[in-house]
Amino acid sequence: MTASQLRLRGRLVASHQIPIQTLDLDTFRDQLDTTIAQAPALFKQAPSVLDLSDLKETAESEQLLSLIQACRTAGLVPFALTGDKSSHQPLASELGLAWIDFKAGTAPKESPPTTARTTQVVTSPVRSGQQIYARDANLLVTSLVSAGAEIAADGNIHVLGPLRGRAIAGASGDKSSEVICQQMQAELISIAGLYLVQDDFPEGQGAARCTLIGDSIRIDYL
Repeated sequence: MTASQLRLRGRLVASHQIPIQTLDLDTFRDQLDTTIAQAPALFKQAPSVLDLSDLKETAESEQLLSLIQACRTAGLVPFALTGDKSSHQPLASELGLAWIDFKAGTAPKESPPTTARTTQVVTSPVRSGQQIYARDANLLVTSLVSAGAEIAADGNIHVLGPLRGRAIAGASGDKSSEVICQQMQAELISIAGLYLVQDDFPEGQGAARCTLIGDSIRIDYL
């Protein structure tokens, strides 16, 4: 009996790029914990690439293994390395990780979805501590989103009231997703795995539209 052939499929997968700037385990843990605390749901079981591009020290496999374990303990799923090909690619092979060369070429543009997404509508206020996720859908909140609340969608997010919590659009990697709200007071905005915290928002107030331009989130006040 002949074994059937595996049918391999190519898929675009959104992942976090974790910059490694130090090999000191305690310092890295502190940096990681501070970052994850800003948006726990965004990083939970998230595929991650460790970026060694800015690392000034010479990395040994044992040191990287400790950092990888710290990522796993924090809930991330490291699967690849990137950085300097000549010095870091051999480490990826040694650690059983994939190697990704982001400088090797330009990724093809993602095609827009062939079918329109449905919209999940939330009519009640989203209170502190609540988490709402519109899987394979857009999300429309007709009331307020309180500080400490988290709303997420694989598509766009529209809030017809104050947005004071965290908003995560394009959670499955759709870079064309956007966040629109009537009153921008968010703690964090994320689109397709990239995020911007309140301290880094441009000055402004009132209604706002958030889009992804290249590798940066742009906030336009309307």
